[in-house]
Parts: sequence; C-alpha cells; structure tokens
Amino acid sequence: MPQANAIFWPELQPAQMPPHFNNFAQLLLAEGDSWFAWAYMGFDISPSILNALTFNRSTATLCYAYSGHTSGDMAAMAVSAGFMQEFSARRFQAVLLSGGGNDLFNALAGGNILKPAGGADPNDPASYIDVAELDALKDYVTRNYQQILAWRLRPISMNKTTPVLLHTYDYPMPRPAPAKVFGQPAVGPWLLPALRNVNAPAALHFDIIKEIASDMLDCIRAFDDPAAGIFVVDTCGTLTPSAPGSTGDDADWVNEIHPNAAGYAKLAAKIQPQLAACGVS
Repeated sequence: MPQANAIFWPELQPAQMPPHFNNFAQLLLAEGDSWFAWAYMGFDISPSILNALTFNRSTATLCYAYSGHTSGDMAAMAVSAGFMQEFSARRFQAVLLSGGGNDLFNALAGGNILKPAGGADPNDPASYIDVAELDALKDYVTRNYQQILAWRLRPISMNKTTPVLLHTYDYPMPRPAPAKVFGQPAVGPWLLPALRNVNAPAALHFDIIKEIASDMLDCIRAFDDPAAGIFVVDTCGTLTPSAPGSTGDDADWVNEIHPNAAGYAKLAAKIQPQLAACGVS
C-alpha cells in the first residue's frame, strides 16, 4: 500500500524533527519555492508536489523550501546554509530542487522582460518580449543552479553520486486570481497587470507567457545530465490551464501561478517515475 511522504521542516518546525531517521527506508532532501513548500506567509501546510508524492517504502523528506524563494535565495548562504550543510551531514537517496519560477514572476511583476510592441507586429507574441532581459534572467538562474549543484560535489559531501531532480513548472494563465491568506487576497496577480502595462492584447496573454516560460525554462532543461546524476523532469504541458477571467480555484490552478491539490498530484505523477528510475520507490 502506498505510504505518504513524511515531510520535516528543520527551520519551520525544529521541535517536530525526529531524533533520528533510522526508521525511514528512504531519505530525500528538498529545497525550493512554494511548489514544494508551505502556503504564502507560512501559516499552514498547503498542497505541494512533495506532499503529493507517495512511496512503497517509508520515506522522509527534509525540506528547506519556502514560499517566495527565488533561485538567488536558494543559492545564498544566508538562506540555504542548512540545506548546504545537509550534503555533508547524511546520505540521501535523492535531492529535489524547485527554483526559477519566482525569479521569472518577480521580473515580470517588476516591469522587466515585457515591453510594448512598438513598431513590431502587435499580433505576434514575440513583439512583447525583451529578449536581452530574458537572456540576462536565464544567465542569472543558471549561475544560481550551478552554485547549488556545486554543494553536492564538495570534498566533504556524502552525496556526490546522489541523484538530483529538477522540474520545469507549467504554463500559468494570466488572470485576476491573487494568492490568498485566510480567504483574503494577499499577493498577486503577477502576470496580468504586467501584460496590461505593455498593452498586450488579452487574446495573446497566454501565448506571450507561454513563449517566455518556454524560453526561460530552457536554462533549467540544460542541466539534464543523467551521466552526472542530474535529471530534469519536464512538467510543462501537464496541467489544464484556468479560464482567462477566472478569479480563484479553476481547472488545475488555485490562483494565477500556483496549482491546486489536483494539479500537484498530476505533477507528482510526472516526477514519480523518474524517482523510481533512480531507485526511490
């Protein structure tokens, strides 16, 4: 019978950490953003890829992910010191990373990457994309992942051959659906205002974001290197997009950029076979 993934949060719930992990057949290490983590503001555990995973053997995940983490946060010692130290503290069966999404969403919300069509074809999604800014973002995310992955290979690491799994998110529908806390809007939407600011036609909103995300996520796909034990699970195209004007939970998404429980279950189902191929089942 499948067993739930027992998730422990060394930083958020230190008092609930077990004295040892000898009773678990498999031990995973995770770092990332809200697709692995708690709800916005950390008030309660919310659906995520990690708690949608199930295993045939008892499995625990030490999770350092937190809502809002960017790849820059993940690579920064001030934030990820504990995660980095885990590589030399104990042996894991796999490492799971979820990063880069917030880098993109923050850049879009901050007025970067998107631009008015200007003299270009206003009916072409590419006309609204600043390629130079997008390339700069990809370079930044690439450097951060290189830093994170370098920790696995430090001389004192016990996990030099431990498989690492990354994923590529999915394509969010720009829509007026902010993330909520206690049922009230708390943050977002991220994409819809940015598109409106450059006068992008509503009919092109999804195509523009899909084109940007497809390009940006190539920098994560480039890390796929099975010979080195690094695997990128391409989760793009897994989820059913929400309706453009929907304001809350719709299709596989609970808000503009976060899946709901059904969506995370679909994503976990894509990741599970790769874990099994790495011996984690």
